[in-house]
Amino acid sequence: MNRRARDGARATRAGSSVATAGAAACLLAALCASCNHQPPDATPEGVLRFFLDEMENASDDPRLMRGVYDLLGPATRANLQERARRTSQLQGRQVAAWEMLAAGRFGLAFRPKSMRATVVGDRATVEVLGADPATERSSVACVHEPAGWRIEPGLPDP
Repeated sequence: MNRRARDGARATRAGSSVATAGAAACLLAALCASCNHQPPDATPEGVLRFFLDEMENASDDPRLMRGVYDLLGPATRANLQERARRTSQLQGRQVAAWEMLAAGRFGLAFRPKSMRATVVGDRATVEVLGADPATERSSVACVHEPAGWRIEPGLPDP
């Protein structure tokens, strides 16, 4: 084979390799894009599941309670802020609102088996059902904020 033929063959293989690499990169990008998961607070059910998981994790590590607090809606955050203000006055030290969430006192009445949300505008109600839907049922209110869905568990007034 003469030199010109060899150079032509190399150029063809190099072009083929570049095309193959380009196609592989496009395929990889498409796969990565399709694998992107929504953030947990993209749906009312998602934020509730995430909240329950985080509360369970926070019972082992109280430092995680700040993240749990961030999953709460504005009415619940205001309630906890008022509780923290009052507690701070009584204790003579600054108490953060998320410290009002007692991980050790948190417990589920039943294990959720399914969740279904009814969304109306920026509000939603998540129906949570356990193994026996006749006796294991709960409703949780959620509100949509710019950062995502947040839960409003309906704490008693401070």
